[in-house]
Amino acid sequence: MIFEFMNGGQSYDPATIVASTSTNFLWIVGACVVSFIGAYMQYFGAIQMGFKHRTHSIPLIGNLWFFAHDTTYVANFHHWFHEVDFWMVRAFWFALAVFATCESVVTYQILRFSRHELFKDMNGLQAGASYIGLQLFAYGLFWWYLSMIRDPYYLLSFSTTVVLAPMFNIAMMRVRGSRKGFSLAMLIGFVLLTAGFWVWMFLSDPYFLKPPFWLIAIGNCGISIAAIPYFLRLPEYHLPDKAAAA
Repeated sequence: MIFEFMNGGQSYDPATIVASTSTNFLWIVGACVVSFIGAYMQYFGAIQMGFKHRTHSIPLIGNLWFFAHDTTYVANFHHWFHEVDFWMVRAFWFALAVFATCESVVTYQILRFSRHELFKDMNGLQAGASYIGLQLFAYGLFWWYLSMIRDPYYLLSFSTTVVLAPMFNIAMMRVRGSRKGFSLAMLIGFVLLTAGFWVWMFLSDPYFLKPPFWLIAIGNCGISIAAIPYFLRLPEYHLPDKAAAA
């Protein structure tokens, strides 16, 4: 193998994660808290702007993947609370139960406000059936991903959601040509989410200090930060009179 770190099948060590969390408790828990605060700013801000601008603020592909991830985690209640002896994964359960609810609200916004944008020429029933089909497809992809990795604490699967979270923000703003669906606080949330998450991972296990993770972390944080000046250059969005009155 040209690069030794490109060695399939490797993963973090659960015992190291537990030990590091105990040894670096304040730093790791602090970074974790910052990350989750950012994630809540992202989704609560998205829901607020979605209702304000009568649109969706989380990309369709992201919401599908996040919902598959979070509901799968929540559904494994017995595993996290009775089979795994690590307090942090139990705390995650409560946090992700809230996120799954938020993602359900965004699903409503997509079907209520963005049906003609995302499911053009479909009626409500057809759009709903299409969304269900896409969600089942996302579950299939996510479960396939889980089957290929060793991820006892879901840290690698968490990484996919953090990477995907800000990826399409600039593209959505560019297509819309305005601040429709976005707010500054929401975008700051993406920065906190990504920065806090990668500090947390780097402190948790040397496995996450390998070159691929540094490249991912730098790109992930860079995309999150780049969305802020792009947003600030865009004009404000104002609802059309008919939409505002509806």
